[in-house]
Amino acid sequence: MGCWKQHSRRDFVRVGSLGMLGLSLGLSDLFRLEKAYAAAPKAKHVILVWLDGGPPQHETFDPKPNAPSGIKTEIGAIKTNVPGLEISELMPQLAKQMDKVTLLRTLAHGEGAHERACHLLLTGWTPNPSLVYPALGSVVGKELGGVGPMPPYVSIPGNNFAFGYGQSGYLEAAFGPFSVGGDPNETNFSVRDVALPGGMTLERLEGRRSLLEAVDGAFRRFENTPESRSRDEFYHRAYDMISSPAAKKAFALQEEPKEVRDRYGRHSIGQGCLLARRLVQAGVRFVTVSHGGWDTHSDHVKACKGWLVPPLDQGLSALIEDLHKIGLLAETLVICMGEFGRTPQVNALAGRDHWPQTGCALFAGAGVPGGQVIGKTDEKGGEPKERPVHPNEIAATIFAKLGIDGEKVYDTPQGRPTRLLDTGVPLKELG
Repeated sequence: MGCWKQHSRRDFVRVGSLGMLGLSLGLSDLFRLEKAYAAAPKAKHVILVWLDGGPPQHETFDPKPNAPSGIKTEIGAIKTNVPGLEISELMPQLAKQMDKVTLLRTLAHGEGAHERACHLLLTGWTPNPSLVYPALGSVVGKELGGVGPMPPYVSIPGNNFAFGYGQSGYLEAAFGPFSVGGDPNETNFSVRDVALPGGMTLERLEGRRSLLEAVDGAFRRFENTPESRSRDEFYHRAYDMISSPAAKKAFALQEEPKEVRDRYGRHSIGQGCLLARRLVQAGVRFVTVSHGGWDTHSDHVKACKGWLVPPLDQGLSALIEDLHKIGLLAETLVICMGEFGRTPQVNALAGRDHWPQTGCALFAGAGVPGGQVIGKTDEKGGEPKERPVHPNEIAATIFAKLGIDGEKVYDTPQGRPTRLLDTGVPLKELG
């Protein structure tokens, strides 16, 4: 990581000029420069749109209109702005953004239970009964830190990942996500911990803070634990946010024009995506936006048509479009995925069940090529025919995009050395 900041593309142009002047670089120098440039971080921020419960590939990004009866859905497929690429007809807005997107249609693993699959997708690690691994956002927060008063890792609408995953794991609790604590679509939505209680002033708050630090200082020589350090970090973070106009402004959705809020959609996922855009503009490193309800074991089509796919289409497409227009997509990696796909076969309750054998994910920004599809499934949409991708490859890609060394070793609280990622290499198709 150390050398990449010292060089740019201009260095490589100059290599030829230097050679003409008799001041040539050796091949080893050239290769070192090329390696340094390749390792340069392409992302400053990540927005993960998390589809909690397991989204169906057939009704989203891998429709199979010619599949046999009992597998194909009554929801049709539509063309996109990429020739030859079709997605669900419930996603007309995303269909206009596919030239900025890479689709993965063969996300495959072996974890069919929600809790184990969530852990795998959100950490890059197969669950281990002896150790809970930190979420990707927690690692990003520890490695890169926050920008100004903003927390490095924010969860929208809150810490509501299935089974409690998405947390700091074996890292200190201070690296867990800051929860906005409510639905951003609510009329009176406000974010806790960024405003003073009624009657409290900054002067009074500073007095209380000074008193607290004096009391804590008297006892700190007797207590130096991860818990006490996390508590100190929470106090400092809370004070910085409460006293910062910039932090309050970042969370102030009501400042957005009505037409912008309407374009994202007046629902939790739409307003969550809009808030995520505001947060990365303010410097937040990693934002998760949860859109749950995808565990459709019954009445699957009704759920997809009603409250699952159309709101996702509206919110996610507006997010990608806006980031592109304001120039932030180039440095923001946008990911949309859930813990697994769903069965090709529709069950007796008109639902689809858990299916980790294949599922879909969407990527945009931070150097990701547009209009690309990774992987191909069979005619039923149930098994990869080409290029299966494991979740740890996605985790490795996220770290690589941010310039984080996935082979770095942490010590757990028990003194056990553990790499950030055990296996997995970045997906070369994602740039």
